[in-house]
Amino acid sequence: MRDLLKNVNQEDAELRSDHVIDELSEYYNTVKIEFENHLKREISKEPQEIASILEKGVSGGKKLRPVLCKLVSDSLGGDTHLAFECGMALELIHSGALIHDDWIDGDKFRRAAPSLWNELGSRTAVLVADLMVATGSLHGAISIETGKSLARCVRNLSEGAIADFTDKENYSESVYLHRIKRKTGALYSTAAELGALVSPRTDLASDMYKYGECVGIIYQITDDFLDLLNSLITKTAVGDLALKIPTLPVTRLNRYSEYKEVVDEFVMNGNPEPLIHKVEIKHAQAVFEDLVKPWQDMSRRFLAEVPESNEKSLLEKVPVAFANELITTDKN
Repeated sequence: MRDLLKNVNQEDAELRSDHVIDELSEYYNTVKIEFENHLKREISKEPQEIASILEKGVSGGKKLRPVLCKLVSDSLGGDTHLAFECGMALELIHSGALIHDDWIDGDKFRRAAPSLWNELGSRTAVLVADLMVATGSLHGAISIETGKSLARCVRNLSEGAIADFTDKENYSESVYLHRIKRKTGALYSTAAELGALVSPRTDLASDMYKYGECVGIIYQITDDFLDLLNSLITKTAVGDLALKIPTLPVTRLNRYSEYKEVVDEFVMNGNPEPLIHKVEIKHAQAVFEDLVKPWQDMSRRFLAEVPESNEKSLLEKVPVAFANELITTDKN
């Protein structure tokens, strides 16, 4: 599945450069290790009983959001320690939100291990999640603006989770996009915004927020597409299709007249069976690529005021590269 995004921005030779891809991969791997060391060091300062809980909660994961925060900060001449503190806030808040999600969705596993509620019980897991969100908020309270940014992020995540179920009855493409901006988009937009807020270029915080939002939207569309793709491959509803949640990669299939009836059946009645047995994978992939490209183009426009540098070149590559990372692992 690695080549699903190979046609996006084919006309842009610079962004397709293997050199740029290799540089971004090297940057990601280096910063990920540095951030994980920072995370381990800061958690070790907590009381032992708290530290062990936090370590369990943040173990695993790709750490894409902290890396994005650091890359934006580097591109704007920011402070490494402060960027990592913001990254720690994002990782703790994200991990806490995942614990809540696992319990709500009844998921018994997370990152190839038992989910926390399955291991410790729902009451303890919810309290641990709250502890992680609060601890993350403390690490990110570097300034009034970073504190407000994280508070908005937590609110957006909560509203988006609620909308997953309340929006089923009034689904539209605009409703879908609004929902994912408050969920996946909130974490990526906040990561990019925080990178600017711990740099001398705080004036670019708004543009960086919008840039990060584009990254998050591409990431979520990719995640939703993978649910569709795996459903088509296995002929069994998985992910959002199993939960009867409409997503854009599914509903946009109605651009093909032969799929309009099965798409309507899923959106109106929550029945995925006709859809997953009729849709051809090549059509699903074509829809996916068409959905991703405009957001990739938009993300670059929000980088217009960022000074030219190697880091800016890496930021231009991030949206599709992060989505490809998800495709490669096929797991958020």
